[in-house]
Amino acid sequence: MRQSVTIVLGALSGAFVITAASPLGPPAIHAQTNWREVRSLKMGRFRVRVDVSPARTVRLYSQLDTSRLTSPELPADTVKAWQRMVFSEIDKPSRREYMLGNAILVQPFAADSTSVGYVLTVADTSGKSRQVVTDIDGMEEFLDLLAKGAAAATTLTDAELARAGPVEQKPIALAKHVNFVYPRTAKLTGQSGSAIVQFVVDTLGRAKPESIMCTRATYKDFADAAMAVVKTMEFTPATLEGHKIEQLVEYPIDFKLNAVLPVKPFEIPSRRGRR
Repeated sequence: MRQSVTIVLGALSGAFVITAASPLGPPAIHAQTNWREVRSLKMGRFRVRVDVSPARTVRLYSQLDTSRLTSPELPADTVKAWQRMVFSEIDKPSRREYMLGNAILVQPFAADSTSVGYVLTVADTSGKSRQVVTDIDGMEEFLDLLAKGAAAATTLTDAELARAGPVEQKPIALAKHVNFVYPRTAKLTGQSGSAIVQFVVDTLGRAKPESIMCTRATYKDFADAAMAVVKTMEFTPATLEGHKIEQLVEYPIDFKLNAVLPVKPFEIPSRRGRR
C-alpha cells in the first residue's frame, strides 16, 4: 500500500503512495445526470470524494493532479454492507482482498510485526485505476467517507437527492458537559494520563454500548474510566440535510486534576496512535 510510477504524499501522518495499475476489470457504464457531493478526503495531491444520485446509488470521484477517475455506480445497501464488513476486520483482516464491484479493491498487508497496512485501489468506468498505500487510520477515513455516501443515499428524500449542490452536513457535538470518575489509585498517587475512546453515536445522541472501545490509554485504569464516562454522555447527532445519522467518533479524555472534557469529539477522520 506500488510499482511503475510512484508518488509519495506527505501531507498526512500515514504513508500514501499512488501508482498506475489496473487490477480491476472494466465495468459497465451508467449515466446518472445529477450527482450531489457528500464528503471528500484529501491525501496530499490525491483527492477522493463520494457522490450520491437520485437513483440512490453512490460513486467515487478521484483526482491526482490532472488525472481524474469516476467509478461505476454502486448500490447504497451494497456499499453499506461492504463498509461495515471491512471496518469490523480492520485490525485483524481475515482476507487477502476485499473487493466492492469493479470500483474498489482493498488489500491488507503486514506493514511490520505489529501493524497492518493497506493497498487501496479505486477504478473508473473504463477500468483505469489508481492505488493508494495507507495505514489503518487512512483506511478508517476512507471507510467513513463510504459510510457517509451510503447514509445519504438511504436517508435523503427523493426531492433532496434531486437538488443541486453538495449535501448539507452538520457534525456531531457534545450536548452537555459531564464529569468523569478519576481512577482512585491514579488520583492517590498523583498520576495523570489520557485515553482515546472510539464509538458510534446513534440517532438519539447516545453511544451504542457494543461499539465502545478504547484505542489508546496511558494506563488500563484510564481506559476503563474513559469507556465508563462515554456510556453516560449525551450528544447532538450528526445530520445530512437535517436528517439525523449514526456517526463513528473518537473522543479524547485527559486525566488531570481539574481537567475539563473537550466540547467537541473527533469524527472518524481523526489521526492518532493506537494502543
